[in-house]
Amino acid sequence: MSIHSPDQHAFKRAAQALSKLPGASSLNACQTALAQASGHRDLHHLQALQAKTPHLTQASVVTQANIVSRLHRTSSLRIGDILDALTRTRFFGGSPDPEITLSVREALFATDYPDRRRHDIGAPCRVKAPGYDNARALLVERGEGPEGLTRVMIDHSIMTCVSREAPTHRAGRLFVPLRFWMPYGFWTEADGTKVLFSRDYCPLWRVQEGRAPVRDDPDRDVKFVKQEWYFDEGSFRGPVDTVMSRGFEILREHRVVSLPRLVEWFPECLATGRWISDLKRWPGGPEMVRAG
Repeated sequence: MSIHSPDQHAFKRAAQALSKLPGASSLNACQTALAQASGHRDLHHLQALQAKTPHLTQASVVTQANIVSRLHRTSSLRIGDILDALTRTRFFGGSPDPEITLSVREALFATDYPDRRRHDIGAPCRVKAPGYDNARALLVERGEGPEGLTRVMIDHSIMTCVSREAPTHRAGRLFVPLRFWMPYGFWTEADGTKVLFSRDYCPLWRVQEGRAPVRDDPDRDVKFVKQEWYFDEGSFRGPVDTVMSRGFEILREHRVVSLPRLVEWFPECLATGRWISDLKRWPGGPEMVRAG
């Protein structure tokens, strides 16, 4: 079992953040669970190691994923909430970054799709249909035979092609499409609050001067006074690596280190074959209970 020993201040901040999550136990219970999840016998064992290790090291992606997974199993708190709480309190290290956090969440999602055979949901593939430039994709449903209708999830949608146009990508990995986490533009509310929104116009982050960014409700109907964009449709559909790099820059500019709640819709979209815009509660629509 990997061991991570944060400094005392980071540990206390993280435990307090966990205790405030929906369905959480007492602060004392969260401290014990957090100590054990990070590889210690109990809280006293952690404190003893903290005294010997004054310098906080950055936990690896694997270590972060393991700690979040253990906490989820013992507490039943939602994985997205746990990851957000530990990341923004600097539990994993003093230099959190959204790119690293995305890698951690993808690693955690990948455990839900252990089988990567040709017909398995979530199997990585490449789209060789005309106009898609070998785009990365995840299988939603594969048709029979080379001409069977097949559905795959790419960074911008769920699309249909024939089976031979979506061959399995054996070296590929599970990924979260960028439209689940990347800012497309921002709204400004009457009080000056900035709301970063996705390409599907779901609120991602509320950003206020002098305060840490806060994850927003993807279903929230934002009453804005101004709307601006970071991309147009052409630039947003450019090379994925280039677009993602710009997305991380935008998040860092706004001091965002975690992931938005919209990311937690990814498994439902993949399992049901419906896109974000199909799941979103638009103004006037029925109330829904959402993941994340």
